[in-house]
Amino acid sequence: MNAGTEATMGVRFGMARGPFQNNGASPWYATLGIGTPAQPIKFALDSGTNILWSTSTLCAPDRCQHYGGSRFDYRASRTFAFTDTTPQPYSFGPWGTMMVEAGKDMLATPDGRVLPIDFYLSQDYGGAQFAGIDWDGGLGIPSGSAYVQPGNSFIVEEMMNAGAISPNYPFVSFGWDPQTKVGSGIIGGFDPDAFDPGSGIFVPWSEYTAFAGVGYIWSTPMQSYAVGNEVLATATASDPYWFCLDSGSSQFKGDNALMTGTLQRVGPSASGPPVVIQLGQPGGPTLGTLTVTPPMYNAVIQTGPGKGALISQFAPLGLTGLALVGSTLMDWCYTIFEYAVSGTPGNYWLAPSGMWIFNKRGGPNVVTAGATAPWTGAARPVRDDGPRPAPQPSRIARPGLARQGEDG
Repeated sequence: MNAGTEATMGVRFGMARGPFQNNGASPWYATLGIGTPAQPIKFALDSGTNILWSTSTLCAPDRCQHYGGSRFDYRASRTFAFTDTTPQPYSFGPWGTMMVEAGKDMLATPDGRVLPIDFYLSQDYGGAQFAGIDWDGGLGIPSGSAYVQPGNSFIVEEMMNAGAISPNYPFVSFGWDPQTKVGSGIIGGFDPDAFDPGSGIFVPWSEYTAFAGVGYIWSTPMQSYAVGNEVLATATASDPYWFCLDSGSSQFKGDNALMTGTLQRVGPSASGPPVVIQLGQPGGPTLGTLTVTPPMYNAVIQTGPGKGALISQFAPLGLTGLALVGSTLMDWCYTIFEYAVSGTPGNYWLAPSGMWIFNKRGGPNVVTAGATAPWTGAARPVRDDGPRPAPQPSRIARPGLARQGEDG
């Protein structure tokens, strides 16, 4: 495989779009095999979390009800082993909490490889938000190796160290078509035919610090947020704001004042005002402007509570200074998450570089202004940054015990 082919191909995860439900979660998922023999499980490729997890048969029959409908049966896999069987809570923040146990098994990727993984098995969850998810689990794509939940595999790093993707093309890209309900997530590459390279903006990663423990999200400084001609937020050095792309999410959510203020000014009609977001450091040059129009931010609930209603996709979530969005915006543009890679073959680790946002070929103008350097898909150098950084503190601090007789 030559360098150009390597850059554009990567490993393509074909993705399907489930029915849109008003629970804040992305409707997009890839079906992958886990265990031996492989069991088909629908996974979100989720840049908004730092774990690898699956709904499992640890759940009671009347618990862990979700639209995706499948559960990983650990007893049916001859390669499965528990690594920690103390039920422990994993928090998705204001969205909800899941009780988990930890194990290891094999994951089949679309390139025909079978990779060993450490992951969480759901032991319990409930509630309307979980009930509406179109998938069964998530492959976390956090902003870097240091932000991975301890005891979990980081799929991008695992694929790179297994030789499935090149360290010189440290990209994860998404191209979704809400009309055909067919899309892809590409790890280690991008689709050059899917986007207009001249329309791109690059925004560097900057850690969201208003809440501890969520530095794994892909955030970047936001200069201003406006609805029509009315500016609802202007960032300063002492009052920062962040913008985040979360491929496991759907609607805009985050800062209470921003989201509530938006809902007061928009409505489920084609004549509503656009939402205009300027990205860049407070007081610095504007790196890019995103314009989100009513056809993008309004959606019809396709199943579940409120089926048939047309709603505007903004939700207060108590996350100060943050405007986070998933498929509500990502359906209409092409996105590339870029890492910086350090290490040596078999021992690479990744740090966040930033996000590229492009207009899709033949699509709407989401990127309406930008001042960044033009996109190049050329090989990125592997850096020499010394030893691997220490991981960030675990979101589950309590150690557990191996399940007797099932620890492999």
